[in-house]
Amino acid sequence: MSIYITQQQRTSDPISVNFPTPFDQAPVVLMTPFWKGEAKSVASIETVITPITTEGCKISSGNQASDYWVNVLAIGNEPGSAISTDNGTRSFGKLGINAGVHAKTQAGLTTINFGGTLKSNDPVVLLAPQWTSPVSYTECLVGSAASEITTYSQNMAPSGAYSIEYLAADRGTSSFQDSTTGRFTQIETGTYNKAGSGLYRVYFQSPFSAPPIVFLSSWWNGTQGDL
Repeated sequence: MSIYITQQQRTSDPISVNFPTPFDQAPVVLMTPFWKGEAKSVASIETVITPITTEGCKISSGNQASDYWVNVLAIGNEPGSAISTDNGTRSFGKLGINAGVHAKTQAGLTTINFGGTLKSNDPVVLLAPQWTSPVSYTECLVGSAASEITTYSQNMAPSGAYSIEYLAADRGTSSFQDSTTGRFTQIETGTYNKAGSGLYRVYFQSPFSAPPIVFLSSWWNGTQGDL
């Protein structure tokens, strides 16, 4: 398996995510809270609980309700029907990606260098914390480039037990075909400037055939602030 996307209801803690087919190696796991129909902020940060295995993972937070869900994205290192590799560059369709796990041993700014270079000079980035329990601070993107990203938070562990799960992708739209089912999956990446509090609406470049599973991360451009 190279990618797994799902939504999982949270009415208890932690939730267990079981991959339908094991990955060759432990995948990168990213997630976003989805509180269906509720115009409220969540109280706790969804955190991937150490360890992630090839067969599944656990995600913990203080959030739970009958209409509360967690959107989960797991990305493996191996190429497959979703992820292709060309001259060392991995991609979803035509969108280049870099995904990995970075141990963070000091609070504050952290720079993560990619193994390859993306086409976009300011790629779209997803971040998620991995720790033994829910963390206190959101891991926030401060800056991005074709070959690196910089993040900020007060989360850390001197032993290297705290890690940042990350995915950086080129901007745009694309699709890929699942070789086992023949179905196409549509992908769109982008950013939205949020200048005020409360609800905001994001319009897609092209309509989806069904409501998509959406993943979000905070990008506070050039700012070292706690969220």
